[in-house]
Amino acid sequence: MYSLKELIEILRERGYKLTPQRITIIKVLLREGKEHPSINYLLAQVKRELPTTSFSTLYTTLLRLEELGIIKLFSYKGETRVEIDPRPHINVIYTKNDKIVDVYDQRLIEDIKKRLDQIYGNRHKNILINVIVY
Repeated sequence: MYSLKELIEILRERGYKLTPQRITIIKVLLREGKEHPSINYLLAQVKRELPTTSFSTLYTTLLRLEELGIIKLFSYKGETRVEIDPRPHINVIYTKNDKIVDVYDQRLIEDIKKRLDQIYGNRHKNILINVIVY
């Protein structure tokens, strides 16, 4: 996971302006990201600190961070969620309470990737694995 300083440096190196909105969004992501927040939840948290931030600004910033490989966006129950941990892991989603837990079992991850390669061919270099538990 990245620190605020590292994320600011990455954006600077890529030529992105460090606006107050972007900095606030990154701070909120670092604070709330472990819970795999929805975009709407993030917007509410960002607006608490910077009320003039728009959904468009948040969404555009998240897309930029995804392009840079810093975050991943995924959908669950019709909401876009944010994954901030770039390390290989599995998101286990418990439907009873919608809690998303990170599982770092490398052997299990490799087994899943091998099975996907067998089924679909060797084209899964960077995949997001979500397991939903009923």
